Amino acid sequence: MPDGRLAFIPYALPGETVSARIQEGRKDYVRAALQAVIRSSPSRIRPVCPIFGRCGGCSLQHWQYPRELTYKEERVRRALTQVGQDPQVVASIRGSADPLGYRNKGQFPFARVGGKVVLGLYRKGTHEVIPARHCDIQDDRVNAVLSLAETAANDLDLPVYDEPMKTGVLRHLLIRSSKFQGRVLVLIVAYQGHPRLGEWAQALCRMKEVAGVALNINQTTGNRVLGSTTQLLAGEPSILEQLLGDTFQLSFTSFFQVNPRQAGILYEAALGFLPEFKGEVWDLYSGVGTLACLAARRSKQVVALELNGDAVRDARHNLMINQVANVSIHQGRVEDMVQGWVDQGRRSPDTVIVDPPRAGLAPTVIKALQQLLPGRIIYVSCNPETWARDVGRLSAHYVLSSAIPVDMFPRTDHVEVASLLTYGPYGPG
Repeated sequence: MPDGRLAFIPYALPGETVSARIQEGRKDYVRAALQAVIRSSPSRIRPVCPIFGRCGGCSLQHWQYPRELTYKEERVRRALTQVGQDPQVVASIRGSADPLGYRNKGQFPFARVGGKVVLGLYRKGTHEVIPARHCDIQDDRVNAVLSLAETAANDLDLPVYDEPMKTGVLRHLLIRSSKFQGRVLVLIVAYQGHPRLGEWAQALCRMKEVAGVALNINQTTGNRVLGSTTQLLAGEPSILEQLLGDTFQLSFTSFFQVNPRQAGILYEAALGFLPEFKGEVWDLYSGVGTLACLAARRSKQVVALELNGDAVRDARHNLMINQVANVSIHQGRVEDMVQGWVDQGRRSPDTVIVDPPRAGLAPTVIKALQQLLPGRIIYVSCNPETWARDVGRLSAHYVLSSAIPVDMFPRTDHVEVASLLTYGPYGPG
C-alpha cells in the first residue's frame, strides 16, 4: 500500500501488479479482493481445477510448486521472527513428490440444484455448494465414490437437508481411503434417518473398493459436521493404512493424517529428535496412536492421551496388531488430564510429544509443561503462527533447537512443522 500497510489479497502472487477492492482496513494492514491482474508473475500457471478460486479449498494451484514451497518455508521463518525467535533453526522444507491426488479423506456437502441431488464443495466463506464430482487433490478412489454416491442418491430420490427449514435428510458425505489396502469407508451424515439409506449403502458397497458404509446423525446447527452417534449400515467398520512400516486401523470418525506419504516424512523428522531408549515419553493428542506406536520402538515407555473415544479404540487395536507392549493409552481431555497428573505429583517424563489442533496449546497445557519441565518437547504443528506463539511462551525454560517444515497439504496455504525444544540444562541439539 502507498501508506506502508501490508495488503492481503487472496490469489495475487508476490511481485504482481493487481487491482483490488479493499474489504477491511486496519492500522497495519488491509484485506482486499482481487479484481484483475495487471502484470502477472512469471511463476503464475494455469490451475488444473475448473472451480479453482470459487471453492474454499486449494488456493495455490495457480503458482509453480517450487515457489509455493519457498513461500511456506518463509512463512515458518516469519512466524518465529514475529515472536522474537531465531529463524535460522528452520531447515529446508520437505516437499511432496506429487502435489496432486494425495488426500485420503474428503468431506463433501449435499445440495439440491435444478431438482437433482448434487455433491460438491462449499463456495469460500459460504454454505453455497458448488457441484463437483472430482477434486484434483483427492485420491482417485475418493473421486470414484463421490461420483457413484451422487448418482445413487438421485436414483433413490433421497431428500437433501434444508438448513433454514431444518427438514430433509442428507447433509454431508465423508469418504476415507487407504492407499495400503486400496479400500474406502463412506460415512453418510444426515439430519435424520430415512428408509432408503440402507438401500443406498448397499448400492455403494457394490463398488469393490468400498469396505463399509455408516450413518452419522447430526441435528445441530452451525458448522459442526459430525453428530455424536454413528451406526454401521453395510460392510466393515474400519480399514487399514500403513505408515513407516506399522499398520493402523482407521474407523469412520477417528483422526488420521490425510497425506500418508508426507505424514511419514513428518513423523520421521519428529522421531529423529527422540533419543533411543531414554526414559518415558508422553504423547499428547495421540489420535489413533500413530506417533505412540512409532515412538515405542525408540522408548522404554510411552503414555498416550487422546479425547476421541473412537480414536482410543483404534489406538488400542493398533498397539495389538503392531505387537507394541510398552504403550499405555488414556482417554481424556489433554487440558484437564495433564494438569491433573501434575497436581498428583506424577514424575516428569524425559520427552513430551505434542501434536495439537490448529489453535495450538491451551494456556493450561503450557503451564503444566512449565511445571513438569521434561528434558525435550517434540512439537508437531499444523499452524506455524500458533506454534511460534507457543514456542515464545515456553522460551523461559526451552530453546528451540530445530524446526523442519513439511508440505503436508500441497496446493493449499497450510504447512506443518516438526520441531524440538530442549530444556535449558540440556543445551541446544
